[in-house]
Amino acid sequence: MTTPRRHAPIGLAFSLLVLSTAAAPPEATVWTPGPLEVAVALPQPVDASTAAALAGRTIAYYEDGEGMPGPSAEPLGALKIAGVKVEDGGRLLVLATDPHPRQARYVLPLDGLAAKTVYGLNGVEASWFEGAEPGPEPSWKGWLPGLDPRASRRAADLRKVGRLRLDAMVKLPAAGKVEATIESPAPVVECFFGDGEPEGGPKSRMTFTIADASQPVFLSLTIRTGPDATPGPIKLSWTPNESAAPAKFLLPWATPAPTAAAPEPLEIPNLAGGDPSRGEAAFFSKEALCSQCHIAAGKGNNVGPDLTKIGRKGADYIFRSIALPNETVAPDFVSYTVSMKDGRVASGVVRAQGPDEIRIIDAEAKPTIIRRDEIEEFRPASTSLMPPGLVPVLGEARLRDIVAYLMKTAAE
Repeated sequence: MTTPRRHAPIGLAFSLLVLSTAAAPPEATVWTPGPLEVAVALPQPVDASTAAALAGRTIAYYEDGEGMPGPSAEPLGALKIAGVKVEDGGRLLVLATDPHPRQARYVLPLDGLAAKTVYGLNGVEASWFEGAEPGPEPSWKGWLPGLDPRASRRAADLRKVGRLRLDAMVKLPAAGKVEATIESPAPVVECFFGDGEPEGGPKSRMTFTIADASQPVFLSLTIRTGPDATPGPIKLSWTPNESAAPAKFLLPWATPAPTAAAPEPLEIPNLAGGDPSRGEAAFFSKEALCSQCHIAAGKGNNVGPDLTKIGRKGADYIFRSIALPNETVAPDFVSYTVSMKDGRVASGVVRAQGPDEIRIIDAEAKPTIIRRDEIEEFRPASTSLMPPGLVPVLGEARLRDIVAYLMKTAAE
């Protein structure tokens, strides 16, 4: 699970790890400041009209891994680029997108601007608060590849009096119970790792007990900055350490790629003998409400996946999808709970409406439009919008008819 964090709107002053390469064409540096955004630092500045051409394009994403997906790889889904803001004299593009649903390989379409760029949701979120008594909002937020603040282009600011907070999900190359140690050269103000705070309070060397290191663990570390406390690399170690592999960092709002699990046992009835015509009527009826969220043969609503071709996966797969809606949720249709600064809360599938707004579509296909700068908290739901318990409501006869209809649409 991820730990929800507040996300301030993007400003001009994002921290940036500048990478250079001699390859041709040059690559862009890409990071994700939040679940609805992608920041792209280009090797050369572009004008506003060139950048605006990216709006309307999509970012395909694939199973997590290394490097560019092969030509035969099937994408898990795609994010729409709904708007582009140009900053830093055309060298920085901020893309407003659909939500990034999980850790994956995202392929950014930068044709003509830079080489194709594959990015993930790795890294550490850095937030710097200026002053001896800093306020609740950071002076700037940025991205780091790991726990070394010196990698930030804004590292010069860290010689000023303030506080730097580093947030990430940490995946240790270990399993089971481990003892993790964090050592910081700068004074520690606050630290949470795994199940809580360190014994004896924050200090330069802290030990934590991680009950289950097989899952990513949330880390939030705040250190003092200033002329006498310039941050250096922060060391993370653990025992037992039976692997030479380093720890991996995932942005604090990101959802890890799911691990394969054995299918839940399910008794599947005889689904043969249904009538496609009756199934079509049932699919679009007010009783079944299938078309309230799904499209079949070009009709319905796209709150959930298009079911026109689902029959290619077989009748048993269709039944499992109805009986166990939370077993497999398509990444493009993960639902979210969005809390707003005025206290309102909305839940549903989220789509980018443009550079400044998002659209939230609830289980009744009703949309709510909100501004991105109104978002206080944004977190994925653990369950599908599709309600459980539909099998007894529909009954076996109507289920057979619906299955027959979806098998027919897949064959046409």
